[in-house]
Amino acid sequence: MQGANAVKLNERPVKVGRVAEITGYSAGYIYQLVSAGKIPFHKHGGAGTKGAVRFYESEITDWIKNGWGFSPSQDDISAQAEKILGERA
Repeated sequence: MQGANAVKLNERPVKVGRVAEITGYSAGYIYQLVSAGKIPFHKHGGAGTKGAVRFYESEITDWIKNGWGFSPSQDDISAQAEKILGERA
């Protein structure tokens, strides 16, 4: 999923800690999702470098709304989406 969407010009990338706050997952688990390609992410850094993993909240929100890459119940998805959208208000 890396680079699945165009870079967001009006949105700053966030670190794994923010994604952990949004999702309730540990940073370690988020990195496992990154390794498995199950969560949208971007690598920042030059060619040939390890690069830092970054995320865009809008992509994480869309990922949650679309089932987290898994099959949680609709109630779980709705509750998490409401939590995220409430934080942005």
